[in-house]
Amino acid sequence: MNNILKLAKKYSKQNHLSLLPCEDSNNILCNLNFLYDEKWEKLNSYPYEILTYLFDSYYVLPQRPDLATLFCWQAINHSYYVQQLGDNNINFCADTMGVELVKKALLDEWNSRYKEVLEPFLLKLPMKTFRYVASYLLKGYAMESAEIAEKYRASSYKTLKKKISVLTDILINSYGDAYCQIANPVVVGNKVDLGIDNLNKGKSRNITHSFAMKLRKLVEGEEVEITFSDTAKTKKKYSFTENERLSFVLFGILYASRCNNFHGNVAARMNSINANKETFEMYIDIFLTEYIILAIHMHSQGILSDAVLDKVKKNVELMI
Repeated sequence: MNNILKLAKKYSKQNHLSLLPCEDSNNILCNLNFLYDEKWEKLNSYPYEILTYLFDSYYVLPQRPDLATLFCWQAINHSYYVQQLGDNNINFCADTMGVELVKKALLDEWNSRYKEVLEPFLLKLPMKTFRYVASYLLKGYAMESAEIAEKYRASSYKTLKKKISVLTDILINSYGDAYCQIANPVVVGNKVDLGIDNLNKGKSRNITHSFAMKLRKLVEGEEVEITFSDTAKTKKKYSFTENERLSFVLFGILYASRCNNFHGNVAARMNSINANKETFEMYIDIFLTEYIILAIHMHSQGILSDAVLDKVKKNVELMI
C-alpha cells in the first residue's frame, strides 16, 4: 500500500507532515515584513477582510506554502473586488476584470513607483514556475492542434495566448510545432493521454525546459531569439512589453496557479507524488510575489502608506 492510501486509511497530521517536502528550517514568519500600517490604529479603520485571509496564510506557513498562496490570492481578490464595487461604471464584478484592475494600478505608476518595488521579485521567480507555464502552454497547443475538446485544456492556456499574442507566434513556429511532432493526444476515459512514447520523454522535457528558459528571459525584460522549426531554421527576436510582462505574471502564473488549485483540476500541489523541495521553494516565492502585489494594490488605493510599502518590498530577500 502506498503512502497516499495509508494516510487516507488512517489520517494523522504527523504522518501527513512527514510526507510533505517542507523545510523545518524555513523561518519565513520570523523574518517576514508584515503587511501592517500603524495608521490603521489611529484611524480605527482597517482592511478587515484582507487581514483575515492573511491570517490563514500565516497559519499554514511554512509547511504549506501552496495553501498560503491560495489564501493570499483571496486577499488580492477582495482588494480588487472592493475596487470594482466602488466604480459606478462596473455593473458586474468579475475576476478577470479585477486582475486587469490590479495590472492597471501597477502600470499607472510603473516607472515612477512600482517597477522598483515589484521587479526584484519578478527577477527571482524560480525556474520551476516557468516550466509550469511552458508545460501547460505546450500541452494546450498540442490538444488544440489535435482538435481535443477545449474543456480538457487549462483555461490559462487560452487566456495567456489571448493577452500575449507573441506566444501564439512562438508556439506555431517553434516550440509548439516541435512538441506536436512527438505528441499524439487522445482522450482516454475523462483524461487526455498526450501520446508521447518513452523514446521521446527526454525530448519532451528538453522542449519544455528550453521554452521555459525563453519565457523566463522575456519576463526578466530581455529580448530572446527563437529558432523556427522550418527547413530554413528562420530566427526571429521577441520581447515583452511591460503590459505583457505583468499579464504573464498575473494571469499566466499567479491566477493560473490559483485556478488550477482552487477548482481541483490537479492534485493538491504539496500532496502530489511529484512534489519535492523545488515545489516547496516555488510556492514560497509565489506567496511572496502575491504578498508584494497585494501591498502595491492596497497602496494604489490609499490603504497602505509609502513607508509600509517600502518595508514590505524587503521581503524579496526571503525568496529562495
